[in-house]
Amino acid sequence: MLIAGRASGMTVGLIVGLILAVILLKFGNTNRKFKTEYDERQKEIRGMAYTYGFYAMAIYEAAMLLLSAAEIELPVENYILHFGAIAVGCTVSCVYSIWKGAYWGLNNDHRRYKAIIAVCIVLNMLPLIGLFRGESLMENGKIGMPMLNIMVLIMLAAAGVTYLIRQAVDRKETEEE
Repeated sequence: MLIAGRASGMTVGLIVGLILAVILLKFGNTNRKFKTEYDERQKEIRGMAYTYGFYAMAIYEAAMLLLSAAEIELPVENYILHFGAIAVGCTVSCVYSIWKGAYWGLNNDHRRYKAIIAVCIVLNMLPLIGLFRGESLMENGKIGMPMLNIMVLIMLAAAGVTYLIRQAVDRKETEEE
């Protein structure tokens, strides 16, 4: 019963998250459209970013397959391992897009998107408050649910650091010209 409850809770959370994402994306674009618009250069870079993200996911899953075939069990719940593939692929795609200057679309309001990202950071930190109060990361002897939030925060941190470095490099190049 607990497993069915968890699956139901995760499903409802995903649905609510997707609805919220659509609303936020419309809010984050200057023309209030859901879809972000990119120029041809950005589309090409984003295509490469998706390719690298796919290969990163494939390598991650191949490593998990080898561990499984060798009957090496990691002290992590299976759903965390599966989310790991998504996290790795999305992080690689996002970091590549930022570094190559194809992250922001033509119709994105950067300030609004930065506010949305800040809200995402806070929302992913809230469930971790329990860890600071002595609650465990472990669940049935394995790393559990709070790890999802930690993984999302790592993804956001990687994107944020890449963005800040990219801005510094761009500023330096502008000053040299």
